[in-house]
Amino acid sequence: MFEVIVIVLLIIITGLLLHINSKLPARDRVHEAMELDRHRSDNVNQDWKK
Repeated sequence: MFEVIVIVLLIIITGLLLHINSKLPARDRVHEAMELDRHRSDNVNQDWKK
């Protein structure tokens, strides 16, 4: 009986997490990577000039 309760709770929690995830705005991972790369290269260039 305990196993059934745990499985039901896991299904409920997974459903809640998927519901929350669907409410979040979509991420543009390519844009984020380009911004991170630009930020890192700017820091390297500033360090190089010192």
